[in-house]
Amino acid sequence: MPNLNTARKANIAGRTIKNIFQGKPITVSFEITYNCNARCEHCDLGDYVKEPHTEPKVFGQWMADLKPAVAQISGGEPLLRKDLLDIIGEMRRRDPVAVFVITTNVQLLNEEKYLQLREAGIDQFSLSLDYPDERHNIFRHMKKNFEHIKELVPQLARYGNDDLILACVVQSDNFHDLPRIAELAKEWGSGVNFSTYNSLRTGNTDYLVNSENDLKELQKIVNKLIAMQKDGYPILTSPWTLQQMINFFRDGEKANCQAGKRFLIVNPWGKLTPCGMFRDHYDSQKELVKKFSNHNKCDKCFTAIRANSEKSPYRLMTDALRAIRHR
Repeated sequence: MPNLNTARKANIAGRTIKNIFQGKPITVSFEITYNCNARCEHCDLGDYVKEPHTEPKVFGQWMADLKPAVAQISGGEPLLRKDLLDIIGEMRRRDPVAVFVITTNVQLLNEEKYLQLREAGIDQFSLSLDYPDERHNIFRHMKKNFEHIKELVPQLARYGNDDLILACVVQSDNFHDLPRIAELAKEWGSGVNFSTYNSLRTGNTDYLVNSENDLKELQKIVNKLIAMQKDGYPILTSPWTLQQMINFFRDGEKANCQAGKRFLIVNPWGKLTPCGMFRDHYDSQKELVKKFSNHNKCDKCFTAIRANSEKSPYRLMTDALRAIRHR
């Protein structure tokens, strides 16, 4: 949980509840570029994408129109945009309330950029880390990315802003490593959040946890993570969400997706798309809901955004208070 003043926390909570009842998104991901400097095995991006140079004012206008409680600036790799600070500054100018989270693979991040991004309006840094060692470099096809993260995160944590979160995708070949990743988060002075792998992007089902033996082992790992939370480890994923991950892997589905309603994406063209797996373009949330959300039967993902956005108001507030107590 980033350091926010009491008034802003109250405004964010109020906006979250208001948006739920008004059918507006809680979270909007601003995918400002589909280009990326990584070639991650669980993602369909990474190759060069020819896309327009959408002006910062377009993203700012969507921020003003949609008024989410959380705005995620992502991609692709958002640090590839040379006008990133201008985009964030324009979005922040149009909305002083929402929590701004930037998602990055860290390769292009350094101390100077960290401070510039904070000055522009970023509240939280979501830093991708899928393995607690050099396997991370191989999986993401990036040279010494793990070593860079290992060195940079403790350096940035010394500023004391509580704004660094390791973001880990849980999958068949790394779920035994989740406690070690939580240990690294504590050692480095960051938090950690876990999300669930799905095969919609790549069609690769090998990373799904679906054998009975693995599901039993994953339950043991989740029990250990919950115990570590109680012992003060900075695991931000709630026990409810951790258990839902197991249910998703076991059932192979998660019904009642709220893409386009509780969460949606502003894409590099300055248009709306329902989620990272379905990239049709829409000109308004009303059109998106009418043409996509009201007919959406997809049940094949349980991403971190979805897990948080689909919680009840009571659970959202309960989990937020739990996270505050543990930071």
